[in-house]
Amino acid sequence: MVNLFHRAAVPAVGVACLVVLTACGGGGGNDDADKSGKGEVASLDSPAAGGGSASASADPDADRPQIRLDSTNEEVNRMYDAWLACLKEHGAAEKYKRKPNDPSVLACKGKEPLDPPELDPAKNPDYADDTRAMVKCMKGHGIKAMVVNGQWGLETGDEINRPYYNEYVIDCQVKAFGGDK
Repeated sequence: MVNLFHRAAVPAVGVACLVVLTACGGGGGNDDADKSGKGEVASLDSPAAGGGSASASADPDADRPQIRLDSTNEEVNRMYDAWLACLKEHGAAEKYKRKPNDPSVLACKGKEPLDPPELDPAKNPDYADDTRAMVKCMKGHGIKAMVVNGQWGLETGDEINRPYYNEYVIDCQVKAFGGDK
């Protein structure tokens, strides 16, 4: 039994997700990585009526790029390419040893992609049922999937090399986690 999880099935933790994405989809180095302009303009908080700051209730993730259940690997890779380019531009040293308070991480927080909220057990009250539906859907496509530690996984690493694997993952995510059960 191999615990291999698809990029969006496990809540991503920064670059750890990138490693899996790179293995699944390739990409990288795309000059037109982020044409949306999100996160490019700094904003200032306006003072609240009592002279205090209104930023205390602001959502810190409001301007971050949002991965959708139906996002393709290419779309996700473009989002991560833009974030990694920002990190590099701000002097990020080693790829996999950045701390949350690293200046480059703080400077690029607004470009770090967010996983779909449906794939976050803390935000999705139906996560366990949706995970079982994901496994059932993958098995319906001939992919040997199973529930492992509350997440969906693959029985062997060879499953990721099956024809149309990435398309099946997106299809099953939308069906299982998107409410189309």
